[in-house]
Amino acid sequence: MTSVVRYMQNTTTAPNVNNAIASTGGDYQLLAFDITTTAGIAANANANVLTWTGAGKIKTILSFMVRTAAGAINVPVPGATTSITIDATGKIINVAVANGGTAIAAGSIISMLLVVGNY
Repeated sequence: MTSVVRYMQNTTTAPNVNNAIASTGGDYQLLAFDITTTAGIAANANANVLTWTGAGKIKTILSFMVRTAAGAINVPVPGATTSITIDATGKIINVAVANGGTAIAAGSIISMLLVVGNY
């Protein structure tokens, strides 16, 4: 089952300025994923963790969390950033663990909320 969400974008006109925003935008799907890793992602490594094969593209990632097989939340190391990116096609999500970052072990569960739609 999917939920429909209204997705809007806006850019501020100056630092610390709030723009008035109406509900203009597009209707997209809100999809939840739990992906169990077969192999881990070591520090200073990356992996494509999801390839969207459905209609449309991934617009944005609303939330991202990693739990170990034992259920612990995988907390990042301060100063070492794990980046989650959507490729230029809007179809592939890549996770890159920074050098010195918290590795993602095999058997971990990556949970994501994604906004997906035709655009």
